[in-house]
Amino acid sequence: MKKRNIFYRLLLICLTAAIVLSLPVGAANYSQWFKSSYLELEALSLIPKSFADMDLTQSITRAEMCELAVPALEKILDDEITPSRTDYFTDTDNVTILKAHELGIVNGYEDGSFLPEKGLTRQEFFLVLVNFCKAASMQPNTQNASIAKFADAADVSYWAKSAAEICVKYGYVNGTAENGKTMLNPKAVLSRQEAMAMFLRCYKGLNEFYYYVKNAKVVAVTGSGNVTMIGDVTVTETSGSMYVNTDTLNVRSAPNTSGSILGKLIRNAQVSITGFCSNGWFRINYNGKTGFVAGEYLAVSSGAPAVAGSGAVSIANQALAFVGYRYVYGGKSPSGGFDCSGLVYYVFTQNGYKMNRVANDQMKQGTPVDYGNLLAGDLVFFGYKGYADHVGIYIGNGNFVHASNPRSGVRVSALSETYYAKKYLGARRIITG
Repeated sequence: MKKRNIFYRLLLICLTAAIVLSLPVGAANYSQWFKSSYLELEALSLIPKSFADMDLTQSITRAEMCELAVPALEKILDDEITPSRTDYFTDTDNVTILKAHELGIVNGYEDGSFLPEKGLTRQEFFLVLVNFCKAASMQPNTQNASIAKFADAADVSYWAKSAAEICVKYGYVNGTAENGKTMLNPKAVLSRQEAMAMFLRCYKGLNEFYYYVKNAKVVAVTGSGNVTMIGDVTVTETSGSMYVNTDTLNVRSAPNTSGSILGKLIRNAQVSITGFCSNGWFRINYNGKTGFVAGEYLAVSSGAPAVAGSGAVSIANQALAFVGYRYVYGGKSPSGGFDCSGLVYYVFTQNGYKMNRVANDQMKQGTPVDYGNLLAGDLVFFGYKGYADHVGIYIGNGNFVHASNPRSGVRVSALSETYYAKKYLGARRIITG
């Protein structure tokens, strides 16, 4: 009898060990359908440390959503966000929540509270995903979007309808099958694993979009700001002329190499630009028809209307050459590193311009420029209550180059990123000729 008890004890130990070893590392529990998404999130280093021992089948809180979204956004932007204030809410001063609020990802309540432990409904999460995209300058829209295929579409609150349509259109939300019907369940509380799965889809789409922002080139053509969508590509209306800088260039029916070839352009052919695409392509007028060409094969035309002068474009390109250099507080040289105003000081003084040393003093130089009239080479300023504590050099198409912070160094950002849009103070033009 004693040997039999020992046998059963050993069997129990082996079975327990097998169960423990089969559990996912770093997560107490999740459903089988979520396994592939979990492993992908893990490979991308997107799972917050605080989630390590959580039951992911349980409801996600507002604070946890911030922990998931903010580090991911900083990863995409390659930029560490620093909150301007710590007194936004009466019930929390958590830095990640403060960052999420300044980025516009999640807001507080009218009574000044944030309610960090409150669960998120699915429709609240839809809005968080859209805000997450907007914080990184992607502006998703509801054109050709619909939630009519969902049996409970009428249950979506009016304030969440647009966000729900966007999430469905871009594939972030697929819905759930119930009794032969596809449901959104907009007012149901969201589980952590459901939130993480949808967030992963959004992150991958946004990361692909932002690749083109981070690899922007100076294009001295101004846009009107009117935006349309072709698939997942944003097209901003633009006017100007550029030249072909390759022997032959295919004109296609869509802004990608999958579009059919409408014709060819030869080197030095003048091209009439009508739109700038978020993936780096241009929309053009081709023999009275609409066509698309890859932007890397076009050169700026000196005769284009309302464009920056060659000196300003040259300075913007020189500043771009320092992307990747380290940030050093007080630095103003390639060998010693740059801070934000140090980069501006170095590039402009190397070209014979007398510049003040700090951002707030640089904002007193040159002539003021309206946001809608920005040209490559203009200085853009950011700060709080009229004081400029940050400066960058505009490079066109809504982007600027700047010495960001010790983590990111010199990099390209978009003016429309929520963090910079909220702190934008104005612009000055140093080079007027």
